[in-house]
Amino acid sequence: MSDHSKEIIGGIPVYVPIGASETKPKTLAPRLESIKGARIGILDNHKEFSATVLQGVVDVLKREYGVRDVTVWRKSYLGIPSPYAEEMAASCDAVINGVGH
Repeated sequence: MSDHSKEIIGGIPVYVPIGASETKPKTLAPRLESIKGARIGILDNHKEFSATVLQGVVDVLKREYGVRDVTVWRKSYLGIPSPYAEEMAASCDAVINGVGH
């Protein structure tokens, strides 16, 4: 059995992957009933203006939603995976992945 098929489109051979995925589905973490008193982590992806936007999010979370603590981690470059995932999972009730524009 082949892992792909070949189709000719406009005279050009195009390989179409049809192999089985080895990725196993994962279940999502349960939602918090409330964020009041929660420890929230924010991952700043290092895009332009992300620090400004996320500081506004921090302010609103504390002022309007009663979040106990907000910790912000900032990636050194937007194109890399987060090196903070385990640390965030161990110290936060929920995490927001932040973006700039």
